[in-house]
Amino acid sequence: MKLYIRPIAPNAVKVMIFLTELGLVIETIDVGTLSDDEYRRINPLKTIPVLETDDGIFVTESLTICQYLDEVTDGTRLFGDSLNERMQVAMWERRAEQLLVQPAIEYGHHCQPMFAGALRQFPDWARDHVQQSVKMLAVMENRLAESRFLAADRFTMADLTAFLGIAGLVGWEAIPLQPGPALGRWLGEVSGRPSMAPLKALAQQFGLKSI
Repeated sequence: MKLYIRPIAPNAVKVMIFLTELGLVIETIDVGTLSDDEYRRINPLKTIPVLETDDGIFVTESLTICQYLDEVTDGTRLFGDSLNERMQVAMWERRAEQLLVQPAIEYGHHCQPMFAGALRQFPDWARDHVQQSVKMLAVMENRLAESRFLAADRFTMADLTAFLGIAGLVGWEAIPLQPGPALGRWLGEVSGRPSMAPLKALAQQFGLKSI
């Protein structure tokens, strides 16, 4: 298998973390080394990342890539082992994507000078949009007071996505992070996982705050 990435792309970092959690090592190719035509042949939409399977199939969308890798890897699955676990993982992962990751991305796009020339910025909208993340953190505090992790008694894709979202919010200083005891415990535990090294390296590279 091969994974086409840009090392600074959040969705690529997500898949790299997922690979580490699974204990998989596969070849990675920085699409910056390819011409536009070469990469367009791989992915007409030119989004990142792309997984090339051993069968020569190109898979896009980071969540879909992670689901595929989860299915083809032996051992405990990060998307859940039982029907109930899969349901919980899917629910919490979706919440984390919509209420943490997307607001963090939009805040960066619309409030950071580095993106000023790339798109028309609406900072007031982004600041309002990110307030839903504050509500999500409160919901997480309640959930983590009764469960070690979000969707199960072990680390899953839901925790990975939620941590990425919070890391983005912290990195951009989008909201004041004042976690309660349960969320604080979870943040410390997830942050200490070896798989989070690429995320910390990315924050250091751009001089962003990290958890």
